[in-house]
Amino acid sequence: MTSQYIDLIDKDLLYDHIQVLTKYERLTGEEEAERAADYIIETLKQYEVSYNRYQFVGYFSNPIHGEVYVGGAKKKVIIAKARSFGGHFPKGIKGNLLYDRYSETLRGINGPADRYEKMKDKIIISWNYYEDYVKKIERAGAIGLIHIWPSKEIAIHEETVGTIWGTPTSENIDQLPKIPVVGINYEDGVTLLDWIKENGSLEAVVKTKLENALKKTSLPVATLRGESEDYILISGHYDSWHKGATDNATANALMLEMARIFSKKNSRRTIKLAWWAGHSNGRYAGSAWYCDQFWEEINENCVAHINIDFPGTKENVEVVPRSTAMENHELLINIIRKYTDREPSRIEYLPRGADQSFWGTNIPIHLMLKYEPPHQKKSYQTPGGNWWWHTEEDLIDKVDSNLLVRDTGMHIELVDYLANISLLPVNLIRFLSKSKAIINELDADSDEAFDFTMIHSIFEKVTTMVEKLLEKEVTDVDSYNQLLKTVGGILNRLKFSSSSKYDYDNTDPFQPYPGLAKVKSVYWSNTSPEEFLFLSTLFVRQRNRLVNEIKEVIKEIKRYLD
Repeated sequence: MTSQYIDLIDKDLLYDHIQVLTKYERLTGEEEAERAADYIIETLKQYEVSYNRYQFVGYFSNPIHGEVYVGGAKKKVIIAKARSFGGHFPKGIKGNLLYDRYSETLRGINGPADRYEKMKDKIIISWNYYEDYVKKIERAGAIGLIHIWPSKEIAIHEETVGTIWGTPTSENIDQLPKIPVVGINYEDGVTLLDWIKENGSLEAVVKTKLENALKKTSLPVATLRGESEDYILISGHYDSWHKGATDNATANALMLEMARIFSKKNSRRTIKLAWWAGHSNGRYAGSAWYCDQFWEEINENCVAHINIDFPGTKENVEVVPRSTAMENHELLINIIRKYTDREPSRIEYLPRGADQSFWGTNIPIHLMLKYEPPHQKKSYQTPGGNWWWHTEEDLIDKVDSNLLVRDTGMHIELVDYLANISLLPVNLIRFLSKSKAIINELDADSDEAFDFTMIHSIFEKVTTMVEKLLEKEVTDVDSYNQLLKTVGGILNRLKFSSSSKYDYDNTDPFQPYPGLAKVKSVYWSNTSPEEFLFLSTLFVRQRNRLVNEIKEVIKEIKRYLD
């Protein structure tokens, strides 16, 4: 790993930042999180970096306690953790356990009609805890959910089942789950399943204690002025479950070091660094608040968003590029190859998480690097493949300082490139080609009643228009970049959201073209008539949205060419 950027990095400073930040349990809205924000601000002052300390009131859900009690001959209290934004039942709810056997093989909520028929008044035990699943079993009459973690670590992970992205509104607050939801580890989960198998049925009590409250919190944003008002946004959450050394104190340290280094450099574009609050117990409340408050500025001037999570984590030698596929193919791959001396094992789309709150604004480039152990050593089903994720054990001993220097170097080089390159590295043909492949797959794996003809047609038309655009010589870089920003932003929004550009999708598991993707593997033969009608209606509306918005993209390109 050789790079001019590595020589700029102060390894000791990085570690010092982490030592300070991991003194605090940084749950948004709590005093120790504010002390972490104080430290970020004081460090920016020392570096003479311009900053704002924004403050906002959010709605946060802190899990306090969870347990499962099994009576009868077994008599056992199983340690559990209540899920953030689940139902608050400190006195417990009692009911018979019902195992959702389909959750062994089906990640989503689809399945045979009988999957949900017997759930009324039952406590469901399942391998699925995703938000759409929680709401589905709630509608089926279930009174609680026990989620078994699928890998064998003893530690129990903190998690959330909140369905609403950011702060709720008066129109969607009722969408939050009302049933209690707890998580247990693999060993206890298998024990419960064995007891159910032995006894035919099993009665249990599920207790949850949560604190849902309005709280005021801080959101630090640093600004390093460039020659242009256009800017690169780098972000990472500073709040955490417990002391969160690798999730996400390492990223906070990386960003402070980035601020120090770029404060001594001049760039073509401005650089902004945002430390989000409300990621963990507010469902990305900080980044959503920032987008709401500065929507116009982001829409007009932000040309790239880079989110940082889990850098410098012990064992995570592999780096996986994540994006919307709008950027030039080699952009992330070349940097990863340079700093790791290996090829990425795969390329991924950005997930629905990590504060991806900006799909409504016209940002053409969205990037993120994922860090994980080598495949043969990845034993745990967590986002980074590490057993300590979202637990009390995410402490400073889980940090690898050498890997953090590597990851800091990658981000500094990436930001320096984006902040200074003349033409934005946008590849519309690559984006459209990958998008058409996704649409083809959805069309091939859904009922013929879902008619994709208009969608195929509009993608061919916009591809033809982009090919004409690429034939034209660029004479005005600024106007060309503005076109790429507008067109790229609209196409990203259509691919990564299904709602208004001024609002947010829910937090359900993500697939590209999420509104259309809901018909994947849906056929008349495996879906109830009611559900088929509802999905058909959704499909038509999403098809109209996609087709007509891409027509606007075509008009934008025509205006530029004329």
